[in-house]
Amino acid sequence: MFFKQDKIDPGISLDVAKENANTIVSAFNHISCDAFSPGSKDFAAGLDFLKTLSQNSNFDYISCNIKDRSKNLIFKSHKIIDKNGFKIGVIGASSIFQSEEILFDEPFSAINNIVEKIREKCDFIILLFSASDSDYKKINSSDLDVDFAVRTSTRRKTSDGGKNTFPIYSTGDRGKVLYQFDFKFSNINEPLIDMGYFNKVIKLDTKRMKGLAPEADPSLKERYSKNIIAYNNIINNAVNSLQIKQIMLDKTIQDNPHVLKIVDEGKIKTRNLGGPLEDPHRWHNH
Repeated sequence: MFFKQDKIDPGISLDVAKENANTIVSAFNHISCDAFSPGSKDFAAGLDFLKTLSQNSNFDYISCNIKDRSKNLIFKSHKIIDKNGFKIGVIGASSIFQSEEILFDEPFSAINNIVEKIREKCDFIILLFSASDSDYKKINSSDLDVDFAVRTSTRRKTSDGGKNTFPIYSTGDRGKVLYQFDFKFSNINEPLIDMGYFNKVIKLDTKRMKGLAPEADPSLKERYSKNIIAYNNIINNAVNSLQIKQIMLDKTIQDNPHVLKIVDEGKIKTRNLGGPLEDPHRWHNH
């Protein structure tokens, strides 16, 4: 969220990066945020500075497996949000990375420990996971009892949550796209249907069927046709559904005047430090 790299050279570069981070906090304080789970790059200016940012934030920092050298959790492990009586548990976690200031619990065990504590208290559990590539591959075969996961620390973007036990999304480049996930619940005991995934496989099988040569095995066309019918039935009969919308943060998005003021004030402070300015396209639409 705060920095573009894991380490920042001392001097003006570090001072500028810190000022930009302060600007981000001020902007998010105005925009509003429920919970934030830090990853390796958020510690680029040191643990003490990240703690200062958290103290200046009016939103919660959460991580169930990042600890200080005394083996105490640095932030809250999770947060339970009540939305009109619907209780949403949000758990933060990070893959292990190199640091002289912090220690880690193994992420999957730490996540499971929190899930066991809050499962009966929550209708829905979201995992915010700054996952390495190796840990991302483990998610599919893990026994994590969560309902939805968002993976950061990657530039990979996903348009559907996959065919696994629960949907997993990667949001890609920061500051370029806003991801909107719409959940519709009628019965929490029924499965969550990821509309993006089933629309994708319908499109894929339709393309395969149209691409069949005239001499192709007729059973292939029949199989694709049955798949399409089955997938459409799943969509049409979904009790609980998930839909994703990707909103490009370009000139079509109206700027918030108060946030622009915060950013402009931050840019002045950055300029006075003598360092490079933050990419203006990250915040402005022009």
